[in-house]
Amino acid sequence: MGDTICWLLAALPLLWALAAIGWRKMPAMKAALGCYALAAGLSLFLFHASVSEVMHFTVHGVLLALVVVYVLVFGLLLHHVLEAGGSDRGAFHLDFPLRSDEVGAGAVVVGGVRPIFGGGQRLWTGRRHRRPVVCGAWISSTQGDDIALLTQSAVPWGALAIGTVINAELSGVPLHELGEYSPWLHIPLYLLYTFVVVVISEGWRAVRLHLDGILIVFVSLASVTWAVSVYVSVELAGAAAGGAAALLLVGYWKCQALLGRRGTNEGEGRQPLGKALWPYVVLVGYIFVTHFFPSIRHIATTVGVWQWPAYGFRLELLYSPGFALCLAAVVALKLYRLRMTEGMACIKKTLKQVFPAAMATIGFIAMSSVMDGAGMTGVMAAQAAVWAGAAFLAVSPFVGALGGWVSGSNSAANAMFSPFQRAMAEQLHEPTIWYAAAQNVAAAYMTMASPARLALVAATIGRSGGEGEAMRLVGPIVGASLVIIVVGVLIGRPASDAGLPV
Repeated sequence: MGDTICWLLAALPLLWALAAIGWRKMPAMKAALGCYALAAGLSLFLFHASVSEVMHFTVHGVLLALVVVYVLVFGLLLHHVLEAGGSDRGAFHLDFPLRSDEVGAGAVVVGGVRPIFGGGQRLWTGRRHRRPVVCGAWISSTQGDDIALLTQSAVPWGALAIGTVINAELSGVPLHELGEYSPWLHIPLYLLYTFVVVVISEGWRAVRLHLDGILIVFVSLASVTWAVSVYVSVELAGAAAGGAAALLLVGYWKCQALLGRRGTNEGEGRQPLGKALWPYVVLVGYIFVTHFFPSIRHIATTVGVWQWPAYGFRLELLYSPGFALCLAAVVALKLYRLRMTEGMACIKKTLKQVFPAAMATIGFIAMSSVMDGAGMTGVMAAQAAVWAGAAFLAVSPFVGALGGWVSGSNSAANAMFSPFQRAMAEQLHEPTIWYAAAQNVAAAYMTMASPARLALVAATIGRSGGEGEAMRLVGPIVGASLVIIVVGVLIGRPASDAGLPV
């Protein structure tokens, strides 16, 4: 069998994933299960893996996926409980003093804070107004479409960094190390996207007007994301950075208001922000305590642990962010005084919504595990190393971007390509960390230009059929992001070899 044919057969499950999702518009669950079946069949009949080996690799992948599904289930439950409690109908309206030209100020918050706390949703305030608003700023439907897509700019740390956790597990890189290196590629993009959101909202002249807010958001997000990822917890970095950016920006605005440099905005019908934030306080507080206090961490990592040593599986139920999300959901149920019927409705919605997402996650990770164990990933990496050589480091972000564009999910993209990136690093005798970081960040940013994400946001904003217009805006932006990521990899790799901090 020729090398090229062998490479094509080894890559066939990934090629099928690209075609099934990107071309045939197949649901992710069906595509993932089909990819797994194809990988298992090829492993048995062409790559000489035994039935017992394929089963072993499959179980290993399923168990790894359960770590992610545990977080996903309770994350969705918290979302539905907050929605039932009304937090999406004004409780998150930020009652801050804004300038009279409040679109740009609100856009600064969206560009810097909403990506962390789950962007892409419209916020509504008051009973009289039924136009989309963002942190008190009136925006057009077109602006809402574009801004909703750009709120995906913090995907590596969104949803408690689920995608980054998958990347670390499949690439074999310690999570804290991946959390340290990914910001090197990600931090410049905070500035780019905050800048872009302001331009979309008010035009180029608004940049000078809101330059102070842009810089505050950028510096706070960049520094806190890196510091928390390195010294506390990668899962907590997004929430901590978003909270810091919001507090610093609001404090700055209030100081200006006291000095008479900024007018106030007396809105009507606003609900208190504090009540809506309590579930997040519980969430962040629990993760911080279990990660930062050794005695509590010892209890959380030794009590209620599921493990299967034969497969290298270990799920610390109390230490996982999934348990923190569960606690936050319980607090929200009590806080909003939801009836039992409402609580059961939230659970039903969660189960209905989580099933396809969980099956897609399980399918893609099981596929990657089978391909890796049967040697298919190694075959692809060996041939790619022959074709690209050392230049593959510059190509690595494009591989991650392809997965993000096709799947519309950082988690799915990392599940598909993280083992391949690791194998490439091994073939080229390079440190795996740069390939893993490039995969993680590039896949995350390209999700905002994926066909699935474009269609979802257009439908949510009420502009179905406007995907082409959104793509014309977002395409060049994510293209510029990809160039910045490639440059970051090429600069960071020699810098780390020279012992310089990155």
